Amino acid sequence: MKAIRDALVIAWINGWIAAVRGWVWVVTNAITPLSFLVILAVYGGAEGLRWGLAGGLVWTVASNGISLIGDAAYYRLAIKYQSMLTAAPVSPIGYALGLALSSFVFSLPTLAAYVAISLWLGLGLLTPPAAYALITLWLASAGIGFTLSSLVKHMRYAWSLPQILSTVFTVAAPVYYPASLLPSPYLGVVMPTGAAGILIQQAAGLAAYDIWLTAAAAVALAIQSISGLYFLIKLAKWREP
Repeated sequence: MKAIRDALVIAWINGWIAAVRGWVWVVTNAITPLSFLVILAVYGGAEGLRWGLAGGLVWTVASNGISLIGDAAYYRLAIKYQSMLTAAPVSPIGYALGLALSSFVFSLPTLAAYVAISLWLGLGLLTPPAAYALITLWLASAGIGFTLSSLVKHMRYAWSLPQILSTVFTVAAPVYYPASLLPSPYLGVVMPTGAAGILIQQAAGLAAYDIWLTAAAAVALAIQSISGLYFLIKLAKWREP
């Protein structure tokens, strides 16, 4: 319970208050997936808009977790925020989850807009499989982001690495296109973004995958999210640099 309380307090300070006072970062967070959404809607019409919404949800959640690389490294290396909390009675898991939730707060307006438009278009994105895909994707990407942040030695890499990884995780995986376009659709489950994309595309009725592929995507996401939590809790550095 203490870890949850620590996480909520950190999320309130670093997430809610920061988002209210620095709303421009909320807009920045939405720019890239919104750009894809507009392009797909212009060239693909209503069908492109549906693919843009499904892909935008995956991109927003994944980039949200991966962006922890920059935030956590900044707090650890630049302003020594982590060092201050190390001396305070704050648990490592509370701190890590708090940073992950803080980043998630910045994405809430974007996610709410995507969900509202999806409901308007009749996309089945408020289904248990879609919710499972987004929650496990968030856990997996947050684990990747926080763990990699602990390996960053200099701030010059902390801001560029999330941009590279977000692009690779979203473009190389079937997020904005069906997994059937890959040499083997099962390659799509290798990355958490691809596995989540398969489940969401199936839930939204954008693609009709066989049950074995969706089962593989669900299992892969479970393993990736548990691994992300493990790395986040056990391997993330909790000490002064």
